[in-house]
Amino acid sequence: MREHNITVEKRLTSSFLENLEPYSPISSRDKILQGNMTCDLPPLKLDWNESTLPPSVAVKNAIVDAMANNQNLLNWYPELYSKELRRKLANYTGRSSDEILVTNGSDDALDLICKVFLEPHDQVLIPSPTYTHFLTYATSRNADLKIIEADDPFAADITPILQNLTPATKLIYVVNPNNPTGVLLDRQQVATLCTVASHSIVIIDEAYFEFSGKTVLPLLDEFPNLIVTRTFSKAWALAGLRIGYLLTNVELISQLMKVLNPKSVSSLAQIAAAAAIDDKQYMEKYVQDVKNCKLAMLDFFRKKEIKAYDSQANYIMVQHPRLQKLLSEMEKENIFVRDRSTFKNLPGFFRITLADHTQTNDFLERMEKVLDKV
Repeated sequence: MREHNITVEKRLTSSFLENLEPYSPISSRDKILQGNMTCDLPPLKLDWNESTLPPSVAVKNAIVDAMANNQNLLNWYPELYSKELRRKLANYTGRSSDEILVTNGSDDALDLICKVFLEPHDQVLIPSPTYTHFLTYATSRNADLKIIEADDPFAADITPILQNLTPATKLIYVVNPNNPTGVLLDRQQVATLCTVASHSIVIIDEAYFEFSGKTVLPLLDEFPNLIVTRTFSKAWALAGLRIGYLLTNVELISQLMKVLNPKSVSSLAQIAAAAAIDDKQYMEKYVQDVKNCKLAMLDFFRKKEIKAYDSQANYIMVQHPRLQKLLSEMEKENIFVRDRSTFKNLPGFFRITLADHTQTNDFLERMEKVLDKV
């Protein structure tokens, strides 16, 4: 079969993409699924902040029942605008369903916001370290990104953001609690941002809300420039189905709906998310287990005189002077974590996704061996 090498002329692609690199994070997924590992121990995939357990039985049953009883489930488009799920989310969040948009993962929500509100050369303020995929969405709109690198990334301080705010600032992106540091801004700090930056859209990414238990949703009643995004990929254990949502006032919702594809969230994702909400006790039990295990993890590292930082999310940050050697030995024990030392203000740091009690005990036993070698 003849191969065809086709070169796309530069003029055919958007000029906005010239300096944009694809989002290409390193994941252990392929290595684990291919069985390309160095020992027989079960893998501990602790690199992407996913739930370390599958979703509840109620979720699986809801999908199986839907497949058995709805012959058009797969060949018909899904329910437009996820109306039934939005009703459940309204009850869960305490907000009106008119203030909610369900999206194909919270990534889709972030991309949608950039498409609707950013024009070329609009300024976007982004405290760093942070969730870097958002940078791709903003850059694709040819926005001017102002990356703010705080001297102390573990301080809950909005001063650096306020110092960099200008009349040209169109959007501010804050993950709360922050990924990867786990730092949480309080409601008053976010209110201050929304007040001082009243000419800007303020995005508060609450991907880890279920772990922190703290939200800024009540501020939606006060600030017309606030948008909150959330996901089912973390505490709800539905990362593989790609479903998230955003909350904001009705006026901004109407603008976002001009671009939103109303059929972008699959039927199975909607069914799974609705069932997960109905069985939220399962999620709450998992979250509590993770919080308990976090204390054990922090205690372990501190007894080893290794710096470990508390978090309001489902991960902790650890700093080690021989990071690459440590990561290599961890992988030999089939422990997969996330190297975060590529951030300028996180030298020697790696991030560990927190797990349940059984997995945490397994992790700590293996880490004893790893630290003996390092």
